[in-house]
Amino acid sequence: MATLQEALIAALDHQEAGRFGEADILYRRILDAAPGHPHALHLWGILAALTGRPEDAAGRIAQAIAVTPDVADFHVNLARIQAALNRPDRAARHYAHAVTLRPDEAGTRFQLAGLLQDLGRLAEAEEQYEALLTAAPLHADLHLNRALLCEAQGQVSRARDGFRTVLMLEPASPKALLRLAAMEQGAGRNGAALAIHRRGMIALGNLSDAWPFTTLATLLAGEGLPERAAEAARIAVTLAPDDPVLWNELANRLKGVGRQGDSLAESVAGYGRGLVLLPGNPVLLNNRADGWLKLGRLERAEQDARAAVAADAGFATGWNTLGSALMARGDAGNALDAYDQAMQADPANHAQARFNRSIALLTLGRLAEGWDEYEQGWAVASGRFPRVGFPQPFWDGQPLADGGRGDGSLLVWGEQGLGDEVMFASLIPQLAGEGMRVVLDCDARLAPLFARGLPGVTVVARSEPLSRRLTAPDVAAQTPAGSLPRLMRRRMEDFAGRQPPFLKADPRRVAELRQRIGDGHGHGYRLVGLSWSSKNASVGHLRSIPLDRLAGALDGTDVKLVSLQYGDVAAEAAAAGIADPGLDAWADIDGLAALITAMDLVVSVDNSTVHLAGGLGHPTWALLPHAADWRWMQGRRDTVWYPSVRLFRQGAPGDWDGVLRELGEAIRQG
Repeated sequence: MATLQEALIAALDHQEAGRFGEADILYRRILDAAPGHPHALHLWGILAALTGRPEDAAGRIAQAIAVTPDVADFHVNLARIQAALNRPDRAARHYAHAVTLRPDEAGTRFQLAGLLQDLGRLAEAEEQYEALLTAAPLHADLHLNRALLCEAQGQVSRARDGFRTVLMLEPASPKALLRLAAMEQGAGRNGAALAIHRRGMIALGNLSDAWPFTTLATLLAGEGLPERAAEAARIAVTLAPDDPVLWNELANRLKGVGRQGDSLAESVAGYGRGLVLLPGNPVLLNNRADGWLKLGRLERAEQDARAAVAADAGFATGWNTLGSALMARGDAGNALDAYDQAMQADPANHAQARFNRSIALLTLGRLAEGWDEYEQGWAVASGRFPRVGFPQPFWDGQPLADGGRGDGSLLVWGEQGLGDEVMFASLIPQLAGEGMRVVLDCDARLAPLFARGLPGVTVVARSEPLSRRLTAPDVAAQTPAGSLPRLMRRRMEDFAGRQPPFLKADPRRVAELRQRIGDGHGHGYRLVGLSWSSKNASVGHLRSIPLDRLAGALDGTDVKLVSLQYGDVAAEAAAAGIADPGLDAWADIDGLAALITAMDLVVSVDNSTVHLAGGLGHPTWALLPHAADWRWMQGRRDTVWYPSVRLFRQGAPGDWDGVLRELGEAIRQG
């Protein structure tokens, strides 16, 4: 008759040969003969695991441990089964017991460290990795796991060093490369992240997953490569065409390409594909609304934005987009309500909505509220720029006492575009007239014009590095130019009688240009200067008018047309039969001011030419889109900023025909 040991060996032979039934019979006989035999219980438990009965397996091995608690293999196998049963706490407890019994067993300690890491018991996990690395300091996987652990703990520097150590030991480790790329991206080193991420993708080899391409798209977009970003996002969606998140990502990247080709239309279609997979999703609806907005499909934009906030009334971004759609439709009143909803939905992160709200308020002529909210423009990418860190305190509108700081000069520094600088500088004559000593920082192209028109004001052409005059001891306070109206123009009445012409062209250049172009007064015609294009990246296409249409509206009138347009437009002007004085209207602003002064009338779309002409006090007709910029307010035919400027407005979005008819009639009436 066989001994228990011989029977146990025979049962194990059956088990390893896959004869599970025979093995089960033998284990049962052994346990009948020797109840509680720990090795029989352990092996019988493993048999249960092999035959798909993990609960039975765990119970049997637990009985073995109850009889003989100090056998490491019992704890290791029970830990594996508990992990398979999704009981990580129990699994970790048994791995830990096994490590205590057999501390030199690296594999068990490695499993324990990984479980502890997954459980969020990070300090304990780190202890295990430290012990492992002491024994095996050149083991790449150990360094990788510890680096991942450090990353999870927020120990950025240690994690980065750990991933770099992995790459010294295993240069083609895809996980180390991709995680290091992510860390570089998080640190704002986008270029380095892109290079490392590409190495990681090469190391992966089998690029069947979408996510590396999605990350690649984000990095390429961050490097200013929108077309290549869209290509990467397109690959991602090809690999996972049923993922609405990837369709959203592709559409975002196509939108980033801008108005080139059919990218915007394709972007809108991409959001539509996402909505087929995830109907009614507020994020996709909102993003498509923004796409419609950029395409000028304003009714569709409003519909999608309303659907987004109907799906999620607390979706602040959706309310903000709805406000933008309504503003584009010329409905500042209802846009204001939408921005209010955005602020209520997300009170802690509402800088964009508050700034947009300021634009709606200013459009409606509600100046005090509007200027106060306009200060939020510094907190948003689409707002005010560039912010300069001058050391002086901000001016509060009160007289500047010496206070040991010289004569109490006020630094006013220019912001935003050339036209904005001119418009806000129109308040400086009032400051100077009230006895304020002003130091004006401005675009270098404006400096000669400002210096001539603002006697008594110290005009400093902007430069790199900044002029020391801007931080001289006499400068007691500072203000960005766009903050002056908050202190000086809080009511419509504050503009009355306080916006005189303040720019002066160089009389010598005016005379030269009149001679070059020809003075029409003795020949029965008027000189009309035309500017027909805006280069504003976001709304320039809405403001611009094809030159042939604009010139055609003035056919048959007693005018000679002269180009005031900046940019490379000589061929375009010649084709339209318009005189080109050969002036660089972009770089030579002093020359452009002289050319404007040489005209009898300026006709311009909304660009910096209007501001220069208005600042010069020259008769000017500004042609505005339906949803005109906030500074022109709503429904007015004049402007509080420049008394010499008359406004011609579209009656409906895109309706230049009505504007040009009105223009032709006005020019014929003289």
